Amino acid sequence: MKKFLVLLCGLTFFTNTFYAQTVEDLFQNSPIKITWLGIDYSHVKLIGSFSNFNETTKITPEIIKNDYFVRWNELILKESNKYTIDKMFRKKDINYNIEGVTAINAQTDLTSIEQTTSPNYTELQLQQFVKNYYFNQSEGIGLMFVAETLNKTSEEAIYHVLAINLTNNEILLSDKFITKPGGFGLRNYWASSYLKVIEAIRDHKYPAYKKKYLHKKKK
Repeated sequence: MKKFLVLLCGLTFFTNTFYAQTVEDLFQNSPIKITWLGIDYSHVKLIGSFSNFNETTKITPEIIKNDYFVRWNELILKESNKYTIDKMFRKKDINYNIEGVTAINAQTDLTSIEQTTSPNYTELQLQQFVKNYYFNQSEGIGLMFVAETLNKTSEEAIYHVLAINLTNNEILLSDKFITKPGGFGLRNYWASSYLKVIEAIRDHKYPAYKKKYLHKKKK
């Protein structure tokens, strides 16, 4: 069997019975609004050299924050036929609103962004991050990626895929992915790492999510 580049680990489901938005709405026909919120880089750690991509300008953390965080998020909107957010959870009428995440990324603290090891964020830490976010809407389910590590030394990226109840910012679903970047130029090199996450959910993980959820429901 062909091995996939994506390493899939640690699926966790969260439910909150007090609000209409639940993880069930991701796996069945539902009137609940689904919104792509973007990629949160505000807690990402950069490992290794980011100045060896034949760029005309030296790539500093400031440039990555002010330029590439924006470009990586905008790329998904500009090339939606390639970065198929709508197909990840089989939702035809998905909305896009990255204003909240853009503001969050703009506040990234650069004092500790360069590290030598990954922080290995826990579910509790992820929930603490999200709890304090403002997404400019208060209904439906938000989908977002939280970038944990961009590691040039080991040539891998770590992302947490989150589904969030926008009524209270509680995490409904969380899954961790480790992927391989690739491509020419800094933008494309790391964009390919989150493209692999999108493709993995769309092509492989969604059926597993749905099967596991329905199995739990029948119990």
